[in-house]
Amino acid sequence: MAAKPRTADKPKSQIDQLRDDLLVTTRELSGAYEELSIFHRLSLTLAGLTLEQIYDKLFDEIQAMLDVKTVAIMLINEEGNELYTVSFRGKWPGGKVFKKGNNIFWTTIEQRAPKVVGDIIGLSARIKISPVLICPVIGKKKALGAIIIGERKSGKEFYSADIKFLLAIASQAALAMENASLYQELENLLLSTVVAFGKAIDSRSHWTYGHSDRVTKYAVDIAREIDMDNDFIDKLKICSLLHDIGKITIPIDILDKPAGLTELEMNQMNRHPFVGARIFEDFKPFKDIVEGIKHHHERWDGNGFYGELKGEKIPLMARIIAVADAYDALTSDRPYRKKKNREEVITEITDKAGKQFDPKLVQIFLKVIDSYDSERA
Repeated sequence: MAAKPRTADKPKSQIDQLRDDLLVTTRELSGAYEELSIFHRLSLTLAGLTLEQIYDKLFDEIQAMLDVKTVAIMLINEEGNELYTVSFRGKWPGGKVFKKGNNIFWTTIEQRAPKVVGDIIGLSARIKISPVLICPVIGKKKALGAIIIGERKSGKEFYSADIKFLLAIASQAALAMENASLYQELENLLLSTVVAFGKAIDSRSHWTYGHSDRVTKYAVDIAREIDMDNDFIDKLKICSLLHDIGKITIPIDILDKPAGLTELEMNQMNRHPFVGARIFEDFKPFKDIVEGIKHHHERWDGNGFYGELKGEKIPLMARIIAVADAYDALTSDRPYRKKKNREEVITEITDKAGKQFDPKLVQIFLKVIDSYDSERA
């Protein structure tokens, strides 16, 4: 019996073709929507963060969406000849530096196109990462570095959707990192200016020269003794250096007056913490610092000139500076009195614990002072 002749495939009807076109368009729109959602979410998430916080958020996003164990961010140095790791999670050698040249990382950055490689071996004697996706991080004017991910928990390869996702993240990362770096540069410039200005305030009178530097040393040593974190200590340094910045409004003849001050002059002196706080009150990164400046002459018992706060309601930064400030002032000459010896000052500060000063911090400061003696011995 003869076989039936093979019939040709029927051409698609117009409706079938429209249906197929609609499915393709729907997939494309879905992909575009997902990508836009990533951009939107990341732009909101990364805005206003420090570089370290940006890295952490990126790692969270990448590990959650791409199911990887290893993530690293490498940046190009200022000279443009080295690629170094700034942050990583998983199996990655943090101290590894790649000189500019013929290697996969630099090639990826220079070609400005992501690359998938089967594995990377030899980053250290014990590390093998497979598979690996390297994505360049490109800023507005130049390449910044690369994001490297690897070790998918599922064991699968990286596909085009993964590459597209990482490109979207890298684009937002570049913008956030450049903004954070610019903000940090501006903040450092401003900080350098105001710190120099603060030292200039000390220099207005030879009686107070070096006062803020010494107060900063004592305050930081107290903070370290009570195990405060680096972020707190960094802010405390700034607050200590600037705690007397409000004295800029006080005439030099009052600062250097050898006799007792009048009531009006004393009120003017006593208000310098408020004046200092007003100088920086609109600078958001200085919020904690402003509170420290404003309240560093509050009394523990609430019976001081201000009487706004008492006890632990006084910011810790202000309480620390209060002890450090008093110690340096009492152990230094002033136009109206000679400095007191160390033992007299320790006795006076101890007697005022629980009245003028936080009693716990006084005990901590006594340990700090003892450590200075041990270092000199």
